[in-house]
Parts: sequence; structure tokens; C-alpha cells
Amino acid sequence: MRTLLLTLLLSLALILPAYAKPKTITQLSAINDYLVNTSIKHGAIPSIYNPTYIPVRDADLIMDRNDVVFIVNLPNGIAIYPQKIMVWHQIVNETINDIAYAITYCPITGTLAAYNATIPGVGNLLFDIEGELYDGNSVLIDRNTGSLWLQELGMAFNGPLLGRGMPTLEVYWTHWEAAQRVFPTAKVLSPPKSRKAYGRDPYGSYVHKDSYYYNETVIYHMQRRDSRFPKKTPMLCLELPDTLVGIDINYVKEKGAVNFFAGNLALVAMHDPKLDVVRVFDRNIWTDPFLFVRKNGVIRDLQTLSVWDPIAGTATEGNMKGAKMKQYFGIYSMWMAWYSINPETMVIPGPGEVSEKYLSMEPIGEAKDPITRK
Repeated sequence: MRTLLLTLLLSLALILPAYAKPKTITQLSAINDYLVNTSIKHGAIPSIYNPTYIPVRDADLIMDRNDVVFIVNLPNGIAIYPQKIMVWHQIVNETINDIAYAITYCPITGTLAAYNATIPGVGNLLFDIEGELYDGNSVLIDRNTGSLWLQELGMAFNGPLLGRGMPTLEVYWTHWEAAQRVFPTAKVLSPPKSRKAYGRDPYGSYVHKDSYYYNETVIYHMQRRDSRFPKKTPMLCLELPDTLVGIDINYVKEKGAVNFFAGNLALVAMHDPKLDVVRVFDRNIWTDPFLFVRKNGVIRDLQTLSVWDPIAGTATEGNMKGAKMKQYFGIYSMWMAWYSINPETMVIPGPGEVSEKYLSMEPIGEAKDPITRK
């Protein structure tokens, strides 16, 4: 009964690419050979230390509904970081309960990542922008040891901490209207007291399409290029066991739910319309993976036709009511940067995606296969 499903799983496992991040100290150190000097010197882009926050109601006075914001799930609650502030500072150094966190953003590659910056045996790291770039991505330097870190990897490639890495935090890239609606009690990063033009983005605009963030201009050299997606396609990028995945965010928003395989994992990417973000869940709910489709704005599984909430990955109606899927988190990056640093990544849409011919809203009977319905 499950023959076709097993065959599909095995065939997809054969075509998925290998793990691509640096696997040895030698590979990590090789980043030094390709660093690009810029006119930006260490300290020219001041990171934020001891940030101050304001309530959503106060931030609403200085925010526009379409302003891009970054949401970070910190141990003491949700924090919102406006892109128009982050573009001038790129790093916010935060400390909560004696644990350090680094909220990082590279405007050139559109990379958003937040890290736990407390290193066992070292302590709480404090980061600045060093000034050099690798594949357009920012190089960070910690004040503690002077080690150099690649922002997109969260790993040190030079200095006393060579080879050390930082765990990522749950982050989301959305816009102010959605963020303040979903998280009305969140804290919002307050503009530091400086002469920075926080209402002007030196690289362009995410609101107006005729800017750097949307055109094909590449400012700095990339080691590798790939034409499967436009260079600046916004991707949700996940590091999974033995597999790296880049997901076209707009593709998932259009379809509502995208079922795919990544190594031994059966996953589904869902559009959360309230926060306007893409979330990724493990769809292996019983012994076999479930399949999900969106129809008339509602996401259902094909096995039981239960209704699922794309915010929490929980079933809210039907036979599966109360069931919950595990969520996977990643970082955000433009395609050009993610591919150049991770050339063996699998992508969605791509070969790992479950074909449309296996998806239908027709009820599946007790004796029917969950893929073929025969």
C-alpha cells in the first residue's frame, strides 16, 4: 500500500545534494583568501550595544505600515528590529540573563540572522562590523579576541576562535503592519541618539521596486553564480541534518503550502498570512508523511481533511485536532549570497518538492495510498 511513497522517498534521497558548509578548519580558513577590502573601516559602521526599546504604540508613530522589520524571539519575549535602523548599524549586541545575543543584518546580501553569542569557555562576545566582505557578506569581529566571523555562517574563520560557531535564534522578516498586529506587546528597537538618517536607506528601498534590493546589480564579486532564481530572490535558508535548503519565499506565499523532502525529513513550508512569513514544519505526523494543500485560504491535510493553523503548525478542526508539527527555523538571505556560500544547497521549488499530480482535495479512503489515492 505504501510502495509508491517509499519509492518516492528513496528516489528523492538519491538526488539531494551533500552538506555544503565548511567541514574542516582548512576550508573555513580559505575564506581569508577571498576577502574583499571596502572603503568601510572597522568602527565606521557602529554596532549597537545596550539597546533601548519602546512599546509598539510609541513605535507606531515613527513607523510606516510597509516598513520592513525583523522579529526575534528572545528569552524575555519578542523584539522587533526596524530595518531602517539596522541598515545603519547591522549588529545589535544584546544581553539577557547574562547570556549574549547578536542580532545581525547584512544589507548587501539581505542576510538576517540572530545568534546566541555566549561561547562556552570564552564568555559573552561583543561584535562589530570589521569592514571586509566575503561574497558580499559582512565580516564581523568580536571585541573579546579579535576573531573574524562570517555573518551568514555564524562561524569564526580567523583568530583565536577559529572554527567556533554560534547557535541561531528564531527570526522572521516581515513588515510593520503585520508585526504590530501580531505582537502588540512586543518591544521595538528605539533609534539610537545619532545623526544617522534613519528614514533613508543608503542602498535603496524595500518599498520601491526600482532599487538595489530588486535589480540585478551585484556590487561585490561572488565566487559562484547560479541562474535558477533572480540574484536577489529572498530565500528562507535552513541548515538541516546533512542538508542545506533554500526556499523561495514568494513561491510559498503564492502556493500557500509546499510539500517537500530534505534528506530523511518530510517537510512542508506554509505561508502564515497574519505575520506574512513562511514557516517550515515536519509533516511526518503518523508513520507516513502527511500532504498539505491550501484551498480557499484554508490549509488541510489530504489524509483526514483536517484544518491546520500555519502559525503554530497545529490542527484546529477535524480528526487531527490538537496534533502539532515540529517547526524548523532558519535565516534569510538573497539567493546570490546563499548559493555562492552554499553551492550544494537544495532548493524549493526544485526536485525535492512533491509534484502537484499527487495533490488533490478529493477525500482519501481507508484503503487508498496517501500519494496515489489508488
